[in-house]
Amino acid sequence: MATDIPFQAGSFVQFPTGRVNLADIHALFATMPYELDYVNADDQYVWYSPNPWRDNDRLQKRLNHPVLGCHPQHVVPMVKQVLHLLHTGEKDMVESPQVMDGHRTLIRYYAVRNQTGDYLGALQVTEDVEHICRLSEQHAFTHGIVDGQIVDGVTTASIESHQDNRPNNTTEK
Repeated sequence: MATDIPFQAGSFVQFPTGRVNLADIHALFATMPYELDYVNADDQYVWYSPNPWRDNDRLQKRLNHPVLGCHPQHVVPMVKQVLHLLHTGEKDMVESPQVMDGHRTLIRYYAVRNQTGDYLGALQVTEDVEHICRLSEQHAFTHGIVDGQIVDGVTTASIESHQDNRPNNTTEK
């Protein structure tokens, strides 16, 4: 991973939900346990999260190139279909569960839109869900116990009180 941080020290981004400096934003993306990739409205691969386990050299070479050229030919039809669904608004999210390197992995593609609904690009979120699957297989979500320990939030009171505010993560529009 490149060690140069290409922004001015002390620069902040003011969001409606708070203010964060650019160095912290970079660190947040590097800390997230999933990979993020962004393709702009012109289907150019323009950004990826700086996770320490990613192949930075390979990804740097793909930046600012058409996203279709970043994939093996046998998956290009699927990539075209996903982009079409997101561009047209037929779907706002497409999921693709896969096994990668022996791990159950969930890849989600989200349409990124501005407040008026114009398509800005696609966000790909790739997450190793092996641990989550194992927790589910252990019925941890049913009884709130992981590895013999009671986990926080067994009462689910905070979840129930905010349930209406959760985003709908269905693949249908």
